[in-house]
Amino acid sequence: MALTSRQKLQMTITIKTESENESNAQVALKARPDTTGFAPSFKPEARGENLRFHLIVFATAFLIVCSRRPDAILNPQFYAEEGAFFYRDAYQLGLHSLLLTYGGYFHTVLRLVALFVQLFPFGWAPLVMNLAGITFQVLPLNIFLSSRFSVIGLPIRLLASFVYLGLPNSFEIHANITNVQWHLALLACLVLLAQPAITKEWQLFDGIALFLTSLSSPMGILLVPVGVAVWWKRRNKRNNWSATSLTILSCGAAIELISVLLHWHGRQAPHNNLAGQLIFNGGPTGANLHYLAAILARQVFLPSLLGLHTLGWPLQLTALSTLEAISTVVGLTFLLYVLFSAPLELKLFVLFAAAVLALGLLNPLAGPPDQPQWYWLCRPGCGNRYYFLPMLAFLASLLWVATRKASLVALRYFVVALLLLLPVGIYQDWRIRAFQDFHFQKFAKKFKHVPSGTTVMIPTNPDWLMELTKH
Repeated sequence: MALTSRQKLQMTITIKTESENESNAQVALKARPDTTGFAPSFKPEARGENLRFHLIVFATAFLIVCSRRPDAILNPQFYAEEGAFFYRDAYQLGLHSLLLTYGGYFHTVLRLVALFVQLFPFGWAPLVMNLAGITFQVLPLNIFLSSRFSVIGLPIRLLASFVYLGLPNSFEIHANITNVQWHLALLACLVLLAQPAITKEWQLFDGIALFLTSLSSPMGILLVPVGVAVWWKRRNKRNNWSATSLTILSCGAAIELISVLLHWHGRQAPHNNLAGQLIFNGGPTGANLHYLAAILARQVFLPSLLGLHTLGWPLQLTALSTLEAISTVVGLTFLLYVLFSAPLELKLFVLFAAAVLALGLLNPLAGPPDQPQWYWLCRPGCGNRYYFLPMLAFLASLLWVATRKASLVALRYFVVALLLLLPVGIYQDWRIRAFQDFHFQKFAKKFKHVPSGTTVMIPTNPDWLMELTKH
C-alpha cells in the first residue's frame, strides 16, 4: 500500500531521531568514567600504556622492597629451608623434587624456583631466589592498582600499597623465597576479590596465580570458601570467570588437602644448626586465653601500628596484661564492625586472614618443644609470618572505617588517631637487619672445585647448616 506524504515525513523524523540517540549514546559511553574497571581493556591503543603503568608499579615497588633490606641484592645468602631443603632437593633430585612434600604439604612455587635456579652457577643461586621472592612480594600490587579494583579510589589504593610495602613486623617474609606462600595467598585472594578478568591476559594471570597458590600451601584450601562466596554474588552476571577461577583453585586445593590430612603429624623435618646439632621445632600448643590475648596484642594489633622495635617499653609496663586486653578488645571490635558493615569483599578478606591465623595457631612451628608453642609466639617477632595477613586485614579495616562517610564522626576521629601511629611503626621497622654474613661466595667457590661426591657444609641464616653433595 502506498504511503502518504505525511507518513513518509513521520518515518524520516523517527529514523533521524533514533540515529541521533544512538550517536549520543556512543558519545556518552566514551565519555563515561571507568566505573567497572574494564574500560581500558577495550581500547587496543591503551594496552601499551597499561603495560607501562604495570612496569612502573613493579619497578617502584621492587626498589622500595630492596631499600628495606639492601643485602638481599648486594650480599644475597640462602635463608632457612630454601637452601637446606629446596635447593638441595632440586640439585640432587631434579624434577622428582616436585613430588616431595615438606611440612605435610606441597610447595610447588618454591620447588619450581629452586629448579629454575639450577640453570645458573651455584654462586648466583641465593640472588636468583631472592629476586624471585621479591617478584612474588610485589605482584599483589600490580593487580590491586589495576582497573580491576577501580571501585576503590586510586589515592586510597596508593596509600594502602605503600603501607603494604612498609608493613611493620614483617621481617620474616621480606625479600626471600622461603616464605613466598604468604605473598602467594594474598595474590590469590586479590585475584578472587577483584572484578572478573575479561581479557585473555588477565585470565591467564589469574589462572596461573590460583593454580600455583593452591599447590603451594594449605592457605589455598582456605581460599575456596572465598571463591564460593564471590561466585555466588556474581552468579547472575554475564561474565562467569568467577566460576572458572573457583574451579581452578578447587582442583589444586583438593590435592593439597589430601596431602595435609595424610601428613598432619609430619609438620617439619629436623635441621642442623651451625654446631651440627639436630634441631626440632614444634610440640604442644599450650593454648589458653592469656596466651591468645598476648599473641593478638603483641603480634597483630600493637606492632601493626607501632612497629616491632617500639614494643620494648610497653612490654616493661606493670599493667602489661591490661594493655594487652584493651588492645585485643579494641582490635577485635573493629574487625567485628567490619564484618557487620563492610562490603562483601572486605568481609571475605578479614575472614580469610582470621582463618589463616587460626590455622597457624592450631599447629604452629615457633620454637623448641621445651616450652608450649604459644609461649614462643607471645614473644614479639617470633613467627611473624603467621600475622602478615591478619595485620593487613586490621589495617584495611581501619582505613575503610576512616574513609567511610557513613561512619560515626567520633569513630572516624578515633580511627584516624590510630592510623596516625602507623608512620611510627613504618619508620621504626623500615630498615630490616641484614643477614649475618657467612661469606657464601667462599663456599660457592669451594663447592665448584671439590671433586664429585664430596659433601660441603654451608652455613646459612638463621643458624642453619646446608649439606650439599657435588654431582
